[in-house]
Amino acid sequence: MTKVEQSSPGVIALSGELLFGTIMAVRAEVEALLSKQTERCQLDFSQVTRVDSSALALWLACCRLAARNSLELSAINIPSDLDAIADLVGLDGALRDA
Repeated sequence: MTKVEQSSPGVIALSGELLFGTIMAVRAEVEALLSKQTERCQLDFSQVTRVDSSALALWLACCRLAARNSLELSAINIPSDLDAIADLVGLDGALRDA
């Protein structure tokens, strides 16, 4: 089961699987929480158990929303599989250079 929660001020924690079948619901939840943030926010991937390319699409959508809202966004505890997907599609460092 995938879960999204505000774990502390400025930190949105993701847990479970970020896969194509669940990503749209996750995206809606993350974007709702992101819209409430001020100045800076971190997406914490520490409890994410599995990812596919839709997790990278989620990150990029969050980056666009953060830019529109003048919010500094960063990712922490990035799964190695997610980093590998970003590298594979030519977005080397996209999760670290937001």
